[in-house]
Amino acid sequence: MKKAVVTSFFVFFIALTVALFSGNWWLTFINISFYIAQPLVIIGGFRFIYEKGFFDVTISSFKRLFRSPVERYMTDEQHDDASKRQWGATLFFAGLVVTGATLIFSYMN
Repeated sequence: MKKAVVTSFFVFFIALTVALFSGNWWLTFINISFYIAQPLVIIGGFRFIYEKGFFDVTISSFKRLFRSPVERYMTDEQHDDASKRQWGATLFFAGLVVTGATLIFSYMN
């Protein structure tokens, strides 16, 4: 959760830096924040779903189906979940926070 907050502040800092060099800085700030947040939500959401193992059953079924008959009787390889770096949730929730904040900011002016 701490990484999501830091990422959200970083997005706001980038948007504020860009907005200060424009004439209508409030609108530019809202637009840039939203434009940066949407790829975070999309990429983070897909990565978050993948990390949680939603497609593991499908992937393992295809691996079993397309193996040779000799390999079918061998043991399945073990995956070390601790070695995987999980960053999807951080991007997803940071993007949601920034998107929600930009929606609130857009009605404030």
